[in-house]
Amino acid sequence: MGRRRTAVGRPAEWDALATAAREAGDGGRFALVRGVAGSGRTAVLSAAADAWRSAGVAVLRLPPADPADTRVSGFESLLDAVREHYESLAEPALAAPVAALGALCASAVDPSPGRFAVLARETGALFSLIGRRGPTVLLADDAGNHPARVLPLGAATRPGVLVVATTEPDAPAAGRLDAVADVVVDLPPLPAPAVRELLGRRYRTPVDDAFASALADALGPLAGHPATVVATVDALRHDGRLTEAGGHLCLRDPYAPIPLPPGHPLTVRLHAYGADAVRLATMASVARFGIADLPLFATATLGDPDGHGAILDDLVEAGVLVADRSGGIRPQSPALAARLVHDAGPRAVARLHRACAAALFRRTGAGDRADRATLADHVTSAGAAVPPDRRTAVTLLSTAARATEREPDRAAHWLSAALRHCDGDDSAGDIQARLLRLLVRTGQFTRLTAEVERIATLGVPTVGHADLAAAALLATLHTGRPLSRQVRTALAGTDALVAFGDAWPAGTPIPVTGAPGGDASLLTADEFATVRRALTVGAGDDPLVRAGSLGDLALVLRLVVGDSRYGVPVDGPLAAYHRLHEHRARGDLTGVLSAAREANVTDLPDRLVPRLARLWAAEALALRGQSEAAAEWLRSVPAEPPYAALRWWVSNGPGWVPRDAADVRERLAAGWRTYEAHLSYGSVLGVEQLLVRIAELGARYAPAAAGLRLPAPHTTDGPRLTTEAQSLIHALVERDAPAAERSVEQTRTRGHRLDLWHATLTLGHTAEDAGPWLRQAYEVARTLDAAPARTVVATAMRRRGVAPPQTRGARPVFSATELQIIELLRSGRTNRQIAARLRLSEKTVENHLTRLFARTGLRSRVELAAASLDRDVLGAVS
Repeated sequence: MGRRRTAVGRPAEWDALATAAREAGDGGRFALVRGVAGSGRTAVLSAAADAWRSAGVAVLRLPPADPADTRVSGFESLLDAVREHYESLAEPALAAPVAALGALCASAVDPSPGRFAVLARETGALFSLIGRRGPTVLLADDAGNHPARVLPLGAATRPGVLVVATTEPDAPAAGRLDAVADVVVDLPPLPAPAVRELLGRRYRTPVDDAFASALADALGPLAGHPATVVATVDALRHDGRLTEAGGHLCLRDPYAPIPLPPGHPLTVRLHAYGADAVRLATMASVARFGIADLPLFATATLGDPDGHGAILDDLVEAGVLVADRSGGIRPQSPALAARLVHDAGPRAVARLHRACAAALFRRTGAGDRADRATLADHVTSAGAAVPPDRRTAVTLLSTAARATEREPDRAAHWLSAALRHCDGDDSAGDIQARLLRLLVRTGQFTRLTAEVERIATLGVPTVGHADLAAAALLATLHTGRPLSRQVRTALAGTDALVAFGDAWPAGTPIPVTGAPGGDASLLTADEFATVRRALTVGAGDDPLVRAGSLGDLALVLRLVVGDSRYGVPVDGPLAAYHRLHEHRARGDLTGVLSAAREANVTDLPDRLVPRLARLWAAEALALRGQSEAAAEWLRSVPAEPPYAALRWWVSNGPGWVPRDAADVRERLAAGWRTYEAHLSYGSVLGVEQLLVRIAELGARYAPAAAGLRLPAPHTTDGPRLTTEAQSLIHALVERDAPAAERSVEQTRTRGHRLDLWHATLTLGHTAEDAGPWLRQAYEVARTLDAAPARTVVATAMRRRGVAPPQTRGARPVFSATELQIIELLRSGRTNRQIAARLRLSEKTVENHLTRLFARTGLRSRVELAAASLDRDVLGAVS
């Protein structure tokens, strides 16, 4: 069988079928391909058929069963397949047995055991002739659902003939097929890399890692079923939810739920249980639902508690719902929940919540105890379906107050609902202020934007003017979207905040004068001034200066405002950009590129954050040796402030080699012009990186740079630099070894892998004793998912006469479970999340990690995740 046509991710299964085909010449073989719905049985069969035909094997395929076909023996379909391929078989001797079998099938005599024996005998004779003329394969897809086909398929298994049937494990005839099969090929779920390869082939575009991870999380146990994966992605594409960014397939909105495709077998199975079952599963999809809630649900839907209990048992047994040990009930996967919610529609879901809320209100009115949080959830989710009522507002407020510290996200939803129920009374202002603070604290800036718009649209905001202005500023900074006309009207008198909100997202000069009107609890006047200075002149301590130079505004706000009042954003371009720098610190270039693509999946591509993300993506691509793609990202960003410094820094990265001395002088002069332009513009973005690289190139190509100005360690006429950068510049310009040690130790202490690699490589180029620095650079490079980074260090070693590191001994080989754990570590999963995904205990995951640390010599989860991207560390075999 031709190897080039193997089904994606099925090498072992493919080999089993190929072996069966080779052995079919001796007595024939019956192979059964077994897998659940969506596991790719048909795809495996089709790929096998293509490969066998290419190898000159005759392939007969039974037509799909027709419900309108009244023939019952099962031999008729097999005869139809032979007749369809009769000419290609080109065997005159087949005419007589085909005619004999046809006559028997056409006989009007009722089927009987004796007649079936005659049919089987004639079928055997027919396929004995077919097998003698040459290798033949008979394919029967979905045979398990057609018991009448089992006997004919067994009769066709003759020397030279391989019969391949497929079935679901619980199909009616699965047991009979298993009994007659010579070999059973089970189709396990595809591993994540195979799923990405499958999608890449189908759409002719690589799949973004974040999209692949979101898809896997949504599908849950169905994530390895190729038919389900393909159908889900096809539906997303049909709905316009996919786009291309940076040459990869991405989600337009990474935070919207991913539903199963319409008509998925799981939803069909659910609907077969009736409307009550659908309502029950939908309830479990939209609320925290458990076995103890069945009586409430039955009361709300006017049903029978015992009957609903039986339905629940059926749905759990069918795999539609999952019951955990604590009694919680949830759909089999988030994608199923999303499909049920979509199919029900918002009105039906709201009515369902209203019915549950009404039942709980009746319960409390009768003096019975009701869970206040559950009541608040149903009232909130019902929305306008529950009429405004001030008593309901009081209930929501008191419930939110108790949950603010423990469940702030949930409390924010309740406060939002309380606003509607208070109906503009005197408490509205206090509720609005509390809600805005809670949304900022939990990083929900997309929701914050909606709340600001809602408050501004009221005409006469009840929340404090300063708080509304600060909330509007934070909303526009995080979403990148300009303030609306209604919001601008409501913010009259806060010109400084509005100007800042206009300037930063657009990448235009930030005004350095002006103070906000009033002092807001969300962002005080002093905090506003500190944030502005951090982005314009580099004020503050080292972490704040560094965050300002990177343009990581989320980190700037976190450092200035504090964790107790500001939460790192959970969605939007600023969230993606902040995550980009977290990936960069870990040396995860794949994560950097994925986050950059997310930041650019927007209808505002010319804003500041998407452009900055492209520059960091260009650095990652250059380090991975993808120079053309890096150049494309660079060309998409203007060579002017506030982008010019980072753009120059990337363009003159470690892989750059000057043509001659004039090229060096021209590059350095361009660097200084860029620096001066940033000073005039009032931006520190990339300035620290630019000055360090100017110092590096000047020290590295000293003869060519003779007479040119080099950065002073402590700049007095420009932005403030971190002590780490000052020490590194001093080490480069003054050849100061202790300064070099101080700088590298600071970088190592904060655990930034890429900066550590850059610093040690830079010192390896320039230090008198290059060996220690270059060996450190090589060790760090081994943990990066970028082989060219090691090549750069190896080249520097040869140039400086440093012996390359000795080749490691035998590399460890990892089990499938260990590789899955490493893959999940890379995507940021906790031990608990890994345990849930792999269906292991947390203790088992901890034991695996302990053994992995011992075998690799690595010391932390971060190191293991980074090292997993390096074939030299974890081994090519794995």
